[in-house]
Amino acid sequence: MRGQAGEKTGWLLRAASGLICSGIIPLGAAPLPRPYTVENYEVSIQADLAKQRLNGEVKIRFHSQTDTAISALELDAGGLQIASVLEGQASLWFERKGSTLVVVLTNPLRPDEHRTITVRYQAGPAPGLKFFPDQIYTSVTTDWMACNESSGERATLHLTIAAPQDAKVAASGQLTATRASEGQSITDWQLDSATGPAWFGFALGRFSENTSEADGVKVRVLGAGAEVMEPTTAAMRFLGERSGKHYPGQTYTQVFAHGDETRAMAAGLTLLPESSAQGLGKQADALWLLTSQMAHQWYGLGIASQDWSDLWLSEGVSAYLADAFVGQRLGKESYGKEIEHSRQIYNLLRSQGKDRPLSSTEWTTRQDAGGEILAHKGVCFLELVHDLVGDSAFWVALRLYTSEHWGQAATSPDFQQAFAAIGGDNPHTGEKKGADKGKNSTKTLANLFSVWVYGVPTETAKKKKK
Repeated sequence: MRGQAGEKTGWLLRAASGLICSGIIPLGAAPLPRPYTVENYEVSIQADLAKQRLNGEVKIRFHSQTDTAISALELDAGGLQIASVLEGQASLWFERKGSTLVVVLTNPLRPDEHRTITVRYQAGPAPGLKFFPDQIYTSVTTDWMACNESSGERATLHLTIAAPQDAKVAASGQLTATRASEGQSITDWQLDSATGPAWFGFALGRFSENTSEADGVKVRVLGAGAEVMEPTTAAMRFLGERSGKHYPGQTYTQVFAHGDETRAMAAGLTLLPESSAQGLGKQADALWLLTSQMAHQWYGLGIASQDWSDLWLSEGVSAYLADAFVGQRLGKESYGKEIEHSRQIYNLLRSQGKDRPLSSTEWTTRQDAGGEILAHKGVCFLELVHDLVGDSAFWVALRLYTSEHWGQAATSPDFQQAFAAIGGDNPHTGEKKGADKGKNSTKTLANLFSVWVYGVPTETAKKKKK
């Protein structure tokens, strides 16, 4: 699809061919680091449940990250139907290439400039945008708005949602205004902390609603009864205690939606299958799912991964915390079953040739870095670390890591350093500091990180190979 239909396409292709010189990716080229960053997204969407459509507009404020002029921008746009791209009142040329949108700037972006473009579009059913007769919810940002989802990107968000008047709405950020207009309910949501676009999301529908409070946090539950409130607030308190940090926000919304495979999280928002609400406090699987999704508010939002190479710091740590909460609530045997479940899945993935280090700088997209191996291999690794350093030291180290990197982006070496500081191993020498020198002497902390996280064989393994 192209802007200004009816004009010759040759101009656009010639313009695109010159993008190499300005640091922009030409059509068909392999992904390269994008030379710009987004500061803010101002999004307006209008939901049509009957037609299963979203009409959307996103204003994207951006600036350059290079010393040369930029002639075009590349955005992630999933399967969106792009109607137009504007700068001010002027139309801009654009070209779709798979899931990306290339926008040619009429006036190249100078290094010191801050500019805004407006993308108007429509969105329909997609893997990350689910429609039902009475509900809509998201799990993949690029399926409902255009954005720059490159590794390390952080931006603020203002989201306006027009929904049916009888619908309940939840979205990333804080609710700042509600008003009625032409038979619709209009809500405004503001996310002031710079956040990766992958964490933007919303849900709306004809949900029942229950509210409570946990340590000063307003807890909303949509689509389930009040009986889920107790395990939800208990999980929130557990995560606060284990991490040493209060929930990072003023409101937390848990949405129980249609679809058994529903499981997603966004800033301040978790989506769960409505079937999991029944007997939530006593069923290990449902309790694990609730807690692992909630834990991403700490490890994913409270502490972001610096780039896609360390996504396991969100996926693996959240999964292990969920195991620990299941153990606290249902007993040691249930904890052991959760660990064994992850071990079985990880062994299956290994037998299928899908094993890989938990961290790798080769991953440049979420798709590269993602997959269930991060959670299950992460759990197996963290259980080994827990066994090596002991229960008390493990949680002290996790709280140290959390405290030192709260509100920032972190890396695997940051995580390792926190454990090394709590009487564990020195990550540089592999020497044991604590009194348990003899315990698991062949599995020192440094070796565990080398093999499991970085994929580097230990010296012992190297000698055996020789």
